[in-house]
Amino acid sequence: MNRFGLAVAACLVLSACETMPVSPAAQAGPPAIPSAPLDLGDWRHASADAELSGFQDMVGHRYGAGLTLDAVVADLRRSQFTCQTNHDTHRGDPPAQICRKTVTDNGCTHTWQVHLFDTAGNAVLARTRGLYDRRCGSDGLLGGPS
Repeated sequence: MNRFGLAVAACLVLSACETMPVSPAAQAGPPAIPSAPLDLGDWRHASADAELSGFQDMVGHRYGAGLTLDAVVADLRRSQFTCQTNHDTHRGDPPAQICRKTVTDNGCTHTWQVHLFDTAGNAVLARTRGLYDRRCGSDGLLGGPS
């Protein structure tokens, strides 16, 4: 093979190994909180179990891991939840923030809670837990007899 042929072959081999610039893919960051108001479902007519299940699903979908705790707390406050830092951190796997909303309607007290977990201590949401309780008339704790 002549020198020209060797030079062409070398260029082809080197160009096959060269890394071609590629535009960076969009970074997958935390999901955005929907702008629509938080939906508590048909809590006046639904069974307590149905309301709990729906609320847990909504919380899990609305607040994905990776969001800042501040953003989640601000969204919950827009929906009239009161949020506080959890100071009882000595048992189990405690949430970093507990947000609560209570509504009394037609003789029943409805309470929703959202527990916000920050397992890394970096003010970034790791997971949530949604809770719901309804107490009517002389019901005791969690709807049971008093």
